[in-house]
Amino acid sequence: MTDSKIPPMPLEELLLDPAGTLARMRAQTWIADAGLATAVLRNEDVRSLLNDARLRANFPDFLRSVGVTEGPFFEWMSLSPLNHDGDEHRAWRSVVSRAFTPRGVDPIRPLLRAAADRLIDDFAASRECDFVSAFADALPSFGLCELIGVPVADRDRFRAWANTIGLGFNVMAAGARIAEIDAALLELLAYARSLAAQRRAAPSDDLISRLAQAGEQHGWTDDMVAGTMAGLVFAGHETTKNQLGWMIAVLAGEPQVWNAVAEGSLEVRPVIEEMLRHRSTVTGVGRSVSEPVEHKGVTLPTGTRLLLSLWSADHDDAVWPAAMTFDPHRRDPEPHIAFGLGAHHCLGAALARAELEESLAALTARLGCPTIGEGAEWTAPAGITGALRLPVSFAPARRPASA
Repeated sequence: MTDSKIPPMPLEELLLDPAGTLARMRAQTWIADAGLATAVLRNEDVRSLLNDARLRANFPDFLRSVGVTEGPFFEWMSLSPLNHDGDEHRAWRSVVSRAFTPRGVDPIRPLLRAAADRLIDDFAASRECDFVSAFADALPSFGLCELIGVPVADRDRFRAWANTIGLGFNVMAAGARIAEIDAALLELLAYARSLAAQRRAAPSDDLISRLAQAGEQHGWTDDMVAGTMAGLVFAGHETTKNQLGWMIAVLAGEPQVWNAVAEGSLEVRPVIEEMLRHRSTVTGVGRSVSEPVEHKGVTLPTGTRLLLSLWSADHDDAVWPAAMTFDPHRRDPEPHIAFGLGAHHCLGAALARAELEESLAALTARLGCPTIGEGAEWTAPAGITGALRLPVSFAPARRPASA
């Protein structure tokens, strides 16, 4: 039963005008009833509750809400460490996180820059492309293959699997396309089991070898090892692919920023951090209440399904003046929460940052500011969201005066 203190926020309005609806509701309240879940809107409350141990990851609960109650994808998410908390989750993260620290990621930055340049080579002369198919859908696989230990020759198969499995994390697509999602997941898991077995027999210096060996120490089954690998491949590809599309969409409206990066008067890093705050590909984080929570006079009973809105929290004017404005020159900006917070903070944040930074450096060095063409298609602004198709043209590159 919805607490009478919680005002409604119609899902239809949220999908049609997410920024306007969130701003209007956030000005009135820290919490709202969004139908499928209770939404938390203000930055301080999202941060507080993301760190509350009484809130648990429960992705299967989201799947039930869209009519998916069984099958490979449902079972995979139910067993995934991404969906667990406590000691088991911490043990898993201690093994996996070593590959995704900034120190672990920095050595592959030259590989990422070279990959970005190769992709740009294919459309630089014409200065136009569908950015999703020409760049965003291809770039993330290079870094993942290197860190995880997936042979580069297999990256196209992984990309196809990841794109299909990604539909399961979108509220508008998960139920309708679950058969496709299940089939892609089964293929990916079978491949991951085979690769884990190979690396257990002949270890290498990569994450899949460490997972296969750690499985024996922690009592992980082959299914758990394969499931972890599948989850990392999906998460690392789908989120970065969509974030690259948002990067182009945001900066297309900021030619002065694009040109400043190209000319060297503005560093890449603050541009990427502001872009992540301004428009993250992950719109919110779902949690279930494991025991009653009292917060600011509202009782959240056990079983309450929460949506902690990252889009709303990262546009809170109480934290960022003129929060709706894109401004990479903000002085001493507060950290955004595009990668979440707490026990489930995104493992791949350092890799994602490296991919975004090296991509923007390569694009601005070789191409002028993009213009979005007709025919752009976007997924619904819920769950993980981004461009399905993004036709762009690039102006001729501006060169520094000293060039």
